[in-house]
Amino acid sequence: MDAGFLSRLPVAPLFLLWLAYALLGWYLAAHHIVWLVGCFITAIALAIVRKSWLWLETLMAFGSKTLVVVLVLSASIALVATWSLLFSLFVIPVATTILADLEMRFAGFRKVNSFWILTILAILGLVVGETIDIVLLPSSRY
Repeated sequence: MDAGFLSRLPVAPLFLLWLAYALLGWYLAAHHIVWLVGCFITAIALAIVRKSWLWLETLMAFGSKTLVVVLVLSASIALVATWSLLFSLFVIPVATTILADLEMRFAGFRKVNSFWILTILAILGLVVGETIDIVLLPSSRY
């Protein structure tokens, strides 16, 4: 790695990404949720960033606008019903992943490099969150 590579890294979005996944890892560990859930959320967030809005364009080409309105309305109702859990487990990691990916692209990183950096930071965040739960602030274990 050269100095130009490190100087181009957008530190603030990458730190927020790491922090979001660390909090997710801590939440999952504190509530005795299997690590598979954390890996699943990480994979979904990264997949959404990788595919961007291609799925929406495909849906618009496939169905009518009425179908899209019904799907968006249904998703909105489901979002309101499960907002607190969905926000803490899914929306924050996805939003920070999208922010960090955009900043990496604006900094001139290729899609593959951005993907690997974001993946490594997400995994490190999950591990640090689990470590915080085990070592520093242990939750009650049964």
